[in-house]
Amino acid sequence: MKLKLFFLLFILSLIVPESKGNEFAENTFLIARLSPSEYRSNRVWNFMNANNWTGIELDLSTDSATRTIFLKNSNIPFEEVLIKVSAQLKNNESKITPLFINYSGNVNLLDSIINSSDLKNQIFYLPQGERWPSVEYLVQANRRAIFFIEGKLQDESRILHHTNNYALEISASQITPNSVILNIESNINKELFNIRNFDRLPTGVTTRQLNSNLVPEYINFLLESWTKYGKKPNFLFVGRNIYNFGFIIEHLNSFVAVKGQVRTAGKNLERVYWKNAETLITGGKFSFPIRGGEEMILTPFVPGFSLTPSQLIITAEMVMPENYSIMAHPLKLSQGLMASFDFENNLADRVNSERSFTGNGYSFSQDIDRGTVLRLPENANVNLGDPALYKLPNSSFTVSCFVKFTDILEYGDNAILGNDERGYRRGLHLVLRSGHPYFGLWANDYMSEELLESNLWYHLTWRYILETGQQAIFVNGQYVGGSDGHPPYSGTNDIHIGKALSGGASLRGYIDNLYIWNRPLGNEEINRLALDEEIVYSSAEQSTGFLESKNIVLILGLIALFFLILIFILLRIVHVRKQSVLVSKPEMPTKNQIQLFGEFKAINSKNEDISELFTPKVRELFIYTLIQNVKSSAGAPVADVDETLWYGIEAKKVANNRAVTLNKLRKLLAQFDEIEIISNNGYLQLQIKGNFFCDYVEAFKLCNIPEGMTRGQLQLFFHLVKKGRLLKRANWPWLDEIRGFTGNQVIDNLLKLAIIYKKENKLKELEKVAQRIIDYDDLNEEAIYLQIWALQKANNPHLARFNFDSFCTKYEKSMGEAYSMDFKAFTHYFSDQL
Repeated sequence: MKLKLFFLLFILSLIVPESKGNEFAENTFLIARLSPSEYRSNRVWNFMNANNWTGIELDLSTDSATRTIFLKNSNIPFEEVLIKVSAQLKNNESKITPLFINYSGNVNLLDSIINSSDLKNQIFYLPQGERWPSVEYLVQANRRAIFFIEGKLQDESRILHHTNNYALEISASQITPNSVILNIESNINKELFNIRNFDRLPTGVTTRQLNSNLVPEYINFLLESWTKYGKKPNFLFVGRNIYNFGFIIEHLNSFVAVKGQVRTAGKNLERVYWKNAETLITGGKFSFPIRGGEEMILTPFVPGFSLTPSQLIITAEMVMPENYSIMAHPLKLSQGLMASFDFENNLADRVNSERSFTGNGYSFSQDIDRGTVLRLPENANVNLGDPALYKLPNSSFTVSCFVKFTDILEYGDNAILGNDERGYRRGLHLVLRSGHPYFGLWANDYMSEELLESNLWYHLTWRYILETGQQAIFVNGQYVGGSDGHPPYSGTNDIHIGKALSGGASLRGYIDNLYIWNRPLGNEEINRLALDEEIVYSSAEQSTGFLESKNIVLILGLIALFFLILIFILLRIVHVRKQSVLVSKPEMPTKNQIQLFGEFKAINSKNEDISELFTPKVRELFIYTLIQNVKSSAGAPVADVDETLWYGIEAKKVANNRAVTLNKLRKLLAQFDEIEIISNNGYLQLQIKGNFFCDYVEAFKLCNIPEGMTRGQLQLFFHLVKKGRLLKRANWPWLDEIRGFTGNQVIDNLLKLAIIYKKENKLKELEKVAQRIIDYDDLNEEAIYLQIWALQKANNPHLARFNFDSFCTKYEKSMGEAYSMDFKAFTHYFSDQL
């Protein structure tokens, strides 16, 4: 009972109101076109003065001779329009005025006119990607003039918002399919919503004949559009008929909205699908109107995530929160996995080990990049059986694999997966058609524009979403195209690897890691698969056994064991709080290690030096990933890896290069014990255990002891770094900052050790440490002094003086001026300091 109550409270805690002001993006404005005649008659100005929810649209042109900007087709200077707008804002301190400008030319001239007007201190500008503030903020800050612009512009403006960067836009005069509007990814998350040509909505009457009987047609269109895109319409462009639409805003605002966000890891998701007939897809922020008296059921879903709560039911009598918060939790890659083939010299399905498969002409081959793979030459195939076994018919599904084609047909198909069935929706064919990835369900198809090449490994994914009818294709983890509205696959004939269509299309190449899911994978999951992330399998018994177990003794025993382990760990932490990982083993290992200080060196678990097997790019990927993992347990973001290691290369080639390099690195790391690199949630992570040794990792741990190192720990640190600078011969630009930071840590800690040796009068040890500091920074005054002090104590005054003179020469050459102290002053000054 208590457990049920806990989960109930948890669910309720996710649906909480957020106390926010009336956001600008929740308001609707009528936008009037300001023609020269309307400007002169003042009619539009009087209407705007009487109504706060209004704005203007105007066309501007430039007189190149006088560098003056006018209202188009008139001699009315733009400055006069701004004076009128400024006067309105002064007369009504709660009014906000959006201005939409159509203009082509030098935007700096336009900016200068606006910035010279009385509006200059009332302009609000929102950087792209940020959220619009509340109306209260705009009013209190007196930033009530908001400029939008369209046209062919020269240069950039800091006060004008490019409309297409901020607003999704449709036209009321013609039907625009969702797939056309939302085909552009950036449209989905645009916070504002424009409806052009609202005065031209096909109602059968002109706007001059508008009356209360026609109100429902306009309002219904707005409600349908609001529901369709999950955004409240913000700007209704009504041409010169703004006076006839005074009823719209009040009616539209009378509808209550269901608002909220679908969030994960502290941020809104970018794409949310809805199992509602009226809505296809929205951004992570959503808003839907509630029509009076009706019950609304909202069922969002996001490929790759489970949502809590999974459904919102809103009734007229309930008290709604101001904002709903729906939490998205990533699914495991193994969830919904119906088949998994790794082709390690067999046709075993790791998900269904009891199944057996037949085929002809196939063989297994050793590939230099991917190890053992399935070879399917012309006319070879493997029969996977009834598609119902994989829950493909009339369902969402995802198919992914690595594939390399030895012969891509210029006119024809290379088949990856399919059947030989004919008929609409029955003929499955996931193929290359003339080199282009193709998603076919027989006369219900989509082909990508991406063109693949022979003899290269690609990661291909085909995803079908039942609720939206979306067929999507991904190459190397990146979305390369798709379309909506496709009915589902309904075939019954056996499906094959390397065979499709009755014409006998075949693969003509190699395939590896074929997976089939009966759910749509998320974009991030697909990207992780392209990075060769291993799928961890868990049985239903494993996932539910603990909670459903009746063995109380076992549970109590586990709890007791947990507390015993916890107590032991706490005692151990107290005991070794001031000790480093290396204190208990001062000797350095001779094998199963990689060294980064000095020159790169890799000794495998068999004590073999395999440093030369790390090619430059493989070595760079390993070192970058290692350093990022040391800095953060999350690992190295794949996006940062791509940007850093493959900067300037086409995106479609980057993924392939990364996949090949990562596969080579994994094979090399297999020669070591207790280290591996995995892909996890868009990050590359190095998993290192006790027997693997890296001098950089151990040195980093020592530097992060909160209370600083003891004498013994400083000696161990010196032993780690004495081989030389970090990655002595590497010259990657991204390494400079890390090498500088590491160098500073080395110098600071070695100075502490040197001062200890000075106090103990250990001259040889002091001189070695001082020399190592000078190797990092040959102008380090403290190290020079300590070296000189040791030489003097060892009765080598001439060598001490020579070292000082050498330092002064280097200093003058590097700094362009003579060193400020002579030998006597130098030794006297630092003897007091150290």
